[in-house]
Amino acid sequence: MRRCGAVLLALIFACSSAGETIVDFPADGAGGKTDIFGRALVGVAAPYPADPTLAEREETIHASMAERRAMAWAIAERAIEPVPLLGLAERTASDSDEVEADEPIPNVPRFQSWYGVEDLRRMFQHLYENMNRADRLRREPFTADAIEAAEAFNASAVDRSRRWPLERFLRYVEGLGICEEDLSDDECARQLQSNFSGATGGNVRITYAPSTVRHLLENYASILDCMDRLDTLEFGADPVTEDNFTFCYEREMPADAVLIKAQWVRADFGRDIAVYDTDAETLGELLSERNTGTWPEDGNRRADPSDRDIVTIRLRNGDTYRLAGLHVMTKELRHWTWVTLWWSDTPNQDFGEDRPESFDALGSAWANYKMCVVTDYEEGDVDFEGLGEFESLSAALRAQPPGATWCSNPYIEEGRGNARTNCVGCHQHGGSTVGEDLNGDDTLDPFDLVQVIDDEEAYPLNGRTRQRDVFPSDYLWSSSRVDNLFQVMRSEVDRLNVSDGRAIDRRIDALLEAEREGEGDIDAGAEVFAENCARCHGADGSGDFGPDLFDRVPMRDDETLLERVLLGIGPMPAWDQELEDDELTNLFVFLRDRFGAPLE
Repeated sequence: MRRCGAVLLALIFACSSAGETIVDFPADGAGGKTDIFGRALVGVAAPYPADPTLAEREETIHASMAERRAMAWAIAERAIEPVPLLGLAERTASDSDEVEADEPIPNVPRFQSWYGVEDLRRMFQHLYENMNRADRLRREPFTADAIEAAEAFNASAVDRSRRWPLERFLRYVEGLGICEEDLSDDECARQLQSNFSGATGGNVRITYAPSTVRHLLENYASILDCMDRLDTLEFGADPVTEDNFTFCYEREMPADAVLIKAQWVRADFGRDIAVYDTDAETLGELLSERNTGTWPEDGNRRADPSDRDIVTIRLRNGDTYRLAGLHVMTKELRHWTWVTLWWSDTPNQDFGEDRPESFDALGSAWANYKMCVVTDYEEGDVDFEGLGEFESLSAALRAQPPGATWCSNPYIEEGRGNARTNCVGCHQHGGSTVGEDLNGDDTLDPFDLVQVIDDEEAYPLNGRTRQRDVFPSDYLWSSSRVDNLFQVMRSEVDRLNVSDGRAIDRRIDALLEAEREGEGDIDAGAEVFAENCARCHGADGSGDFGPDLFDRVPMRDDETLLERVLLGIGPMPAWDQELEDDELTNLFVFLRDRFGAPLE
């Protein structure tokens, strides 16, 4: 057995003898971090290190393509730079004394440590189910500590699975670190990287930086509320406040929020990949008025790159995929930065000509990607000053229609006219359910994204026109499409609300039945009131911090009065978990005796 590279943990990695193959993996989902095996390797997702200076330089960035591109390459580097598999390190270190403290830990690109929709689902379920019933029905916010604990819970989900006892977990991890005997050190290292990236990140299309997921969890109550009102949100609506242009969040996403969209292409069985030219001549023709502005379905030609030339992953079921395109959307600027990378067999021309050496240093495969960036609907620097030394890049930029702000990924932006888009114009409608009243029936028509993109009147200048001042979900389409993040949370809330509501109703019925059977004690109820209620409502109930009960109690029927006591309202706490049934019955008969029967 020989060592298979310097990135392997002593406990679980060793090279195989000639002819030994990687063990088969169970097919429990699409693979990647959306399942508990992959999350166990990663642990808690690595945060995105946002650049706090970008917002301060926003005006300069908008005015200079050179500044925008330098910023964009740096953003892409931060998103794909390697991070260690801390979940694997912690797990193996805690289960063995054989791991040396200074043993290197396997790495994956940062974005492959981030969360998928199933991670969000598990965390939300954990948070919501662990609230008490009253807080759920009141939609109390999750605390920062609770969200942090939910991330740890999610990272340890494998420990609670009967499918993944420790022995089996380590056996499959060991398989990730095996290379065939005849591979060179470089080839073995690439295969191991492919194995680990496939097992942790997989071919998941959309992933979210931890700050993005935390923001969604923190705002779940406002999200649920907005979902019932989205059909009334007009294009011309004004923001409620100047510092929050969203409709579904209490505040906009934080600066370190990121969304990644990846396009993975199968590489098995001799499959090749489409190649798209973006030189001045090709781009000029593609974006001309005589063309539909649609990327050719099969590219300009085909290629069959090796794992040395294109980022490649191997899933646990053995399928291999190539990373054709990567879209990186960060909130470092208020209207986000939109950076997109695509693979090319001519990586040093046009949109790859200014790629910095630091980016190439991330690995030989990453040196074969081109990039475009946009930060606003319309931007300055139509002469592209500062890019003169990059002749083919400058020429490609000038091939765009005059005054256009362009950025389109041929592997991601599909459909008629999408080669002319600039990302931000489409995403301004993220979360929308209705558009304008096109047929004049005084009802907002459903928002059909595919139809809108192909309509110049509805989508002027292919999205390079700002049409909104309110952005429903802060530019995120995955809130209501594809992953449908909002519905993920709503489904869980609806499920538990039904059972919670029934439980509260059953308890109210039981308390009222006890009162009808004469079980309530007014004097004992007065003691419950003095111990728990008087500090807010006053010793005599005439009001202090809380309202005057001589006014409030007669306004409520018996069921509503008990519901208020059980669940609380506003600053009033819930007593559902604090008081026993006999105490609640005593308190109820005291309230009716002291403050009056319901008004007729």
